[in-house]
Amino acid sequence: IQDTLLILARSRPEDKYCLVTALKERGNIVAVTGDGTNDAPALKKADVGFAMGQCGTEVARDAAAIILIDDNFSSIVKAVLWGRNIYDSIRKFVQFQLTVNVVAVATTF
Repeated sequence: IQDTLLILARSRPEDKYCLVTALKERGNIVAVTGDGTNDAPALKKADVGFAMGQCGTEVARDAAAIILIDDNFSSIVKAVLWGRNIYDSIRKFVQFQLTVNVVAVATTF
């Protein structure tokens, strides 16, 4: 596996599984898309598996962490941006709560 490889398209399910395994062994976070029964092992092995909701098989949907209802690749980008926004909001909320609680405890004593 080359260090510069970012996307593997039109690959066989066995290739997907081998790539996911190799990337995870290197400590990478791996996302996989699939729609067929033979994609299930790679979907399960990946950190995040995206299955197609309309054209995908039941086995692929069961193996995936996220099901794309509209079968549109741009939905993945939207999901990532949404997740990052939620994570950032939670981080800010926890920081605010810790600040308020420390100030409240400090003024009490």
